[in-house]
Amino acid sequence: MPPPATPMSGPNGAIGSGSLWQQSEAGLAHQQITEVANKRISTLEYLRKAHEGRIYWFNTYLFDKPDFNRMPYFDSRKIGRKATNHLLLGLSLPTIVDLYSSTPIEFLRSLNSLLSEFDSFQQIHGESSTAASLTRARLPSMFRRQGGKSRRSTSAADMHPMLDESAPMPAAGAPTPSVMNFAASETDLLPGEEYTYLLTPSLPFDPDYFETFATLCDVLIDCYTRFLTLVPSPRECTAPVAELFGKADSRVRKLIVHGFVREFEDHSRSHIKTEVANIGKVVLGGLM
Repeated sequence: MPPPATPMSGPNGAIGSGSLWQQSEAGLAHQQITEVANKRISTLEYLRKAHEGRIYWFNTYLFDKPDFNRMPYFDSRKIGRKATNHLLLGLSLPTIVDLYSSTPIEFLRSLNSLLSEFDSFQQIHGESSTAASLTRARLPSMFRRQGGKSRRSTSAADMHPMLDESAPMPAAGAPTPSVMNFAASETDLLPGEEYTYLLTPSLPFDPDYFETFATLCDVLIDCYTRFLTLVPSPRECTAPVAELFGKADSRVRKLIVHGFVREFEDHSRSHIKTEVANIGKVVLGGLM
């Protein structure tokens, strides 16, 4: 009779310790990623509601439009540039969700690249930038063809290469021709300034900041929701996925969340101090 088979033991003598350790590590990574993503979704929803004047900021103060106008964050000279930047990011994020979300790695790499390009774009075309703005009031030349083939004159075969049998197929992971045509059409970028994922169309006027920010929050929530559908179990939460997710989430906090929260906290503290002082005057005035 052959001897009974013995189970494989790990380096420390425990049965199956290596695989069990890997499973527990993936499970922990999946739990942390899920918690962070859900927390960021809740934060963005809270910021949108506070920005719209629908809730009290941490149950202390209800902001309205006049309050926003008194904040340094909403300086009238800078708010147009800020609204334009947020609009361009909001236009570019759905492309990542629709075209680059077949795997978690592809989605996170494209998202990180887009956020990195947006950070670079803000440094060049920021609030204090003297570079040419993308929102120029040049209505007479809005629909003028800038040489070559404009976006409106692009044929259906160019927009959809599957309609043209002789058109080459786009490479895997590369933006589709329609997206690239839209991104490169009538831009006011500096010489040598090019972006792969960030769409930079020329706008005839500054968008409304309040509507733009609320829509940007919705689009970011869709991005986090889409990512959660790509990692439904610990099996997809590998080390590269966790690392790329951490980088993308830190960029979202840096570019969108931090500045807004800091301004709200500073302004809410000043309002609370003023209201407490007014209450103190009323109470002490009746006692003295």
